[in-house]
Amino acid sequence: MASEELVTEQFKFFGINVEQDVLIKCCFTNHFSKGVNLCEENNIDAETFIEQWMAFSLNYVNGASPNLENLDLFVRKEFSKRRTNASAKETTRPAAGKSLTVYGAKATSPPDSEVLSSYVAVTPKRVKIEKDATTNQNDIVPATYSPTVGSAKYASRTNAGTVVHSYGDEKLLQELGKANSSNDVLSLKITQVPNDDDEVYTKAMLGFELLHEKASTFDNHIRYISQYIMKKAGVKESTSVRHKTQTNVYVAGRIECDADARLNAKCVVLQGTWEESLSQSVPVDFDNVYQYSLFPGQVVVLRGINPRGDRFIAQEVYCDAIQQLPDHKFDIAGKLSMVAVAGPYTTSDNMAYEPLKDMVTYINTHKPHVVIMTGPFIDSEHSKVKDNTMAETFSSLFGKILDSLGELSNTSPITKIYIVSNFKDAFHVNVYPTPPYVSRRKYPNIHFIPDPCTLTINGIHVGVTSTDVLMHISQEEISLGTGGDKLSRLASHVLSQQTYYPLCPAPVPLDTVLWDAHTQLQSSPHLLVLPSNFRYFVKDVNGCVVVNPEHLTKGTGGGTFTRVLIDSDNATKRIAAQIVRI
Repeated sequence: MASEELVTEQFKFFGINVEQDVLIKCCFTNHFSKGVNLCEENNIDAETFIEQWMAFSLNYVNGASPNLENLDLFVRKEFSKRRTNASAKETTRPAAGKSLTVYGAKATSPPDSEVLSSYVAVTPKRVKIEKDATTNQNDIVPATYSPTVGSAKYASRTNAGTVVHSYGDEKLLQELGKANSSNDVLSLKITQVPNDDDEVYTKAMLGFELLHEKASTFDNHIRYISQYIMKKAGVKESTSVRHKTQTNVYVAGRIECDADARLNAKCVVLQGTWEESLSQSVPVDFDNVYQYSLFPGQVVVLRGINPRGDRFIAQEVYCDAIQQLPDHKFDIAGKLSMVAVAGPYTTSDNMAYEPLKDMVTYINTHKPHVVIMTGPFIDSEHSKVKDNTMAETFSSLFGKILDSLGELSNTSPITKIYIVSNFKDAFHVNVYPTPPYVSRRKYPNIHFIPDPCTLTINGIHVGVTSTDVLMHISQEEISLGTGGDKLSRLASHVLSQQTYYPLCPAPVPLDTVLWDAHTQLQSSPHLLVLPSNFRYFVKDVNGCVVVNPEHLTKGTGGGTFTRVLIDSDNATKRIAAQIVRI
């Protein structure tokens, strides 16, 4: 509150002596002033009051000293304007937002309005909640500022439920389409396979890579894989990539590209290990090699000569480091039914999640024992995500998706759902390998696992990733004389390099330390799920059944998913799979 001493001091600073009645009107509230106090009434301090008076005095009263008459004039001219403007804002502000409407939000719980009210006091009066009468309380519809309309192309499809590809034993295929009942309970023990340090990927520290650690990680990988290749090929020793020789020698290293463009046969460089080559590189001539399949980051062993030490002339390429399948004891009474489905789960023109709803209906009807769902669930590249038309957080929308899947614990209690994370999800961390999702919603039938991940289901090893590694390798690979099936060859690269993501440099946000710790294959899995933009397939690659379910949606239309049936004893296993349209 302004005091007499402070007001007097401020006036004296400008060389003005004021009378006692003026001081009383400015800063006192007593029975003489009849409750009048200009400073308190207009909510200003003494310094601001004096500055405004000086501006008024120079403009209107020729710099005269304050008295009761010109103080009244000062109040009418200065403070009456402020009160008029404030009252105008108060009367016009609520009306400005009456057209703001939120669709898809729950009318009974307005948490977003409460959050916004801490910033704009009148927000709860401006938000109108519109609820579609055709949707139920747990429908997967994001809150938006415009009504959500489904895809006409998806709704008009006529091939829903069609089996487009089959693989495996005929008898199992006949049983594959049959639905389970709630009594077909299997005693399943499903665990995540740990890495060499007996660790499971649950969370990670990001962005702490050091260059020397990164170099050491890649060097150790080159040395380990090359030794495995040499052991399988019967090669006893290798030499430096820069060693001058006119006789055939073996060199080990990693394929790199010596150009700013795509890899080709004329710009291939081989980087050796620190132990043998001091991590030096050498250009490689493949003119005398009649069969090869190469991509950046691939670890190989080459046989050839290096006459001058500056160019290795290759004659043969060795790259087979495929491991044996793990010993399995499928100690389960009955047949294991699985479903593998890959995101995105809504069409590219809306966020209605119609394909996901149909997938939930299929699971509810057929009741598989295990469902593997790979992200993204809320694709950061989706047009409706990028244009900021959603009226709720991405985590809140993901919670609605979990609620829909969580209801399956009541309708299909035998089904266990394993959700694989993806770095493209708008609500998750953008790093590969990707740690599992985190949610406050807990359901007994839903489990979060990282990307990539290897599960063991009663002795059956199932590898899965949500990243399109096949397409990424295909965009960088060069090959000659390989023939055969391209998709099988691409899948074999994953197995032969013993890692879910062998490409380097990578078009994904790769963390080298996490890559080394959590993307390596401990053994070749019995079943490997590699979702890709390539056409769906199910193939046997060196004893491993590789499945590409493609994606649940393709643009504005529906996509496909995979259903698998496994029957096995301690001696043999039989796997049947079908690709089905949603």
